Amino acid sequence: MSAERPTREELRRGMTVEIEQTNAENADEAEPLRGDIAKILSEGETEPGGVKVELESGITGRVKSVVVE
Repeated sequence: MSAERPTREELRRGMTVEIEQTNAENADEAEPLRGDIAKILSEGETEPGGVKVELESGITGRVKSVVVE
């Protein structure tokens, strides 16, 4: 993977990622969150702000990076 945000084809359900929240009241000021992907919500291969996903916790956001454990 490159240093840029991951593409849709690089992401899989169950992967741990860091996201920027999109459904929070304070999304603009919120710190990135980590969690496991439950669903990939973006249709296109690349999204300008990052691929939109839903985490297992129900939080949605755009993927900043994949967490390597």
